[in-house]
Amino acid sequence: MSAALHTTPAEVHPAEVWAGLAPLAAAPGRHQMRLWTPDTGKFSQTAKLTAKWPTQPAAVYLYSANATTVLLALDFDTSRGDAAAVERDLRTAENWLIRCGARVVTDYTDDGGRHLLCPLAIGTTASLPEVTALMRVLAGHLPTLDIAPALNPAQGCISLPGTLTKRGGYRHLDGTLTAARAAFIERSEPGMLPRLYQLLGMLKPAATTDPSPPDEPHDHLPGYTTGEGEHRRLTPAYTRTDPLPDSIAAFATHADTAPTDRPHWKSPSEARFATVVAALDRGHTAATLRDLIAPDGPWHDGLGHAYKRYGHGADRALLRDIDRAFDWLIANPLLYRRPQHKQKYTQGGSLTTATHKSGFTGPPELRHWLANAFRWADLEYAGQRYRWTVHAVLQTLAVHALKAGDKSTGTWVVGVGGRSLSLGAGLLSPDAVWRVLRDLRDRQGSPIVLVRSHMGLEADYYALTSQNNVIRGLNHHCERVRIEAVHDIWHILGHHLRRIYELIAHHGLTHREDIYAAAAVSRSTGDDAVRQLQIHGLIAATAPKMLGPGPITPHTLAEAHQLPHLREQRQQTYREQRAQWQQWLDIRERLKNADVSFAAASAPGGDADQSSPPYNAFADTKDYLESVLRTGPPEDIERLEDHAIGLIETIMGATLLTRRAAAPPKPSQ
Repeated sequence: MSAALHTTPAEVHPAEVWAGLAPLAAAPGRHQMRLWTPDTGKFSQTAKLTAKWPTQPAAVYLYSANATTVLLALDFDTSRGDAAAVERDLRTAENWLIRCGARVVTDYTDDGGRHLLCPLAIGTTASLPEVTALMRVLAGHLPTLDIAPALNPAQGCISLPGTLTKRGGYRHLDGTLTAARAAFIERSEPGMLPRLYQLLGMLKPAATTDPSPPDEPHDHLPGYTTGEGEHRRLTPAYTRTDPLPDSIAAFATHADTAPTDRPHWKSPSEARFATVVAALDRGHTAATLRDLIAPDGPWHDGLGHAYKRYGHGADRALLRDIDRAFDWLIANPLLYRRPQHKQKYTQGGSLTTATHKSGFTGPPELRHWLANAFRWADLEYAGQRYRWTVHAVLQTLAVHALKAGDKSTGTWVVGVGGRSLSLGAGLLSPDAVWRVLRDLRDRQGSPIVLVRSHMGLEADYYALTSQNNVIRGLNHHCERVRIEAVHDIWHILGHHLRRIYELIAHHGLTHREDIYAAAAVSRSTGDDAVRQLQIHGLIAATAPKMLGPGPITPHTLAEAHQLPHLREQRQQTYREQRAQWQQWLDIRERLKNADVSFAAASAPGGDADQSSPPYNAFADTKDYLESVLRTGPPEDIERLEDHAIGLIETIMGATLLTRRAAAPPKPSQ
């Protein structure tokens, strides 16, 4: 199909399209984009993702760092068929998705290629295995669909409307930019994915993951179903509450096998199985289905008529279909449908109200310190995104001080390692934590002072100092501080969104101007953060220029992104690293002891047994161990001295009269 057939009314400049969609379509937590490299023929370069129009073909990442996505991206390529075939496949996929409750954005290139972008529902993610299974089913029905990008969690990417193409020209947006932005902000319906799984399963109803004969009854499947025999049904947590689709209802009541929205029904058997699946998905049982298809039942002329071909075996055929339907539901949509517990948001619906903690937490003295430390960081790192990482580390230090700190001298002192801090700082990497600590303790007026460097298994000790007060009205600021661990969700969404969310959800701020002022951000930065938080459902617009908590909580969103599993992996890694460190210390100590014993035994007049040579357990490996142990952590004496002097100056008020002169340079030979 020619490009002329796709022209949009008043098509905007591609740079404007990119600026409007790129921040909304990129995977959460991925702040880079991939660039096309002609030499490799791939998107093999990376660059920082910005709203500025890239001057070479660019693509945004599909997956977050933990292999989850919030975007279903379909790439229809003319290398797999002509332009007409591409157009046909795109329209088919678009029809399926929209019928399931999706919002879609499409684009095209001058050579006939098409992309379809479908943002998942607010608070919904899809894992790599889920997307892989979905894409393979779609590819079986859409020959021009290229599924390779969707199967690569590390480098998989998709070019957006407005981007340059590798063959020249750029990708043209179908429709208006306003409508496309609305699709990404408002997103698809919560039940879109389950409906899509069900629809695609209806395309091949005979498919099942259970190899057992259909005539044999299946065992009760705990967790997904409840009841036994003819009263077996889906548990309430997995049961859908929406009405039957019109096509299903039409077949169930009067055997309509040719609805306009079900062209894939090639026979009554497919329509029959689809109806049984839809009924069980909404809580029906074998007993209730028998009542519905009974001579006086509402489904007698429809679904009941479909079983008349089996004569006396009609009931057995019904039970066989029910058994197959339970298997298909559990192996397909229920596998990815989260149970609907109380006070949780799921793909199947949303809460009428969301639960959010409110107000400050923690003792006043620690909140005073943290409020002042936040303000110092705001001033010290003004305009830098890095300050939000600093905020996370400072808050985690306060948490550890509350849990295990010492305040016997009037100043909080806490000993904690970088790995422990990383777990409390929203899963920051230990390297990021150590970088922040090194930076903070070397800055003038820093709210922390290194009291003692790590020794053996003992971590660094820091004093949380308050000698540098940088804000007035400290009590007012302390009411907006919470001494609690940083939530893991900011590892995915970005720590730069946390402050604005907490001001709204925890501290009740509603006006945009007040929120931005309290967060110390500009209007443009604040608007961008609000837009991202709205996309993920954490906040919602309540009135013009007014904001409030959204339907999603950080906890449920973290579960959607599989962050509890990531935390467990991180903790296991840290346990292994600590065990290795302990082993290193043990070997070093044993080597020292062995050297002492050997020296004593070899000394003149020693008490060693002269009848046998002295025993040294490390004699064969001494040189190796010494070379390895040389790479252990050095003790920087000068740094320790500097920190000691700094501690005396800042805490005790001492004045340094002179410093040790540096050693003169050695004369040249």
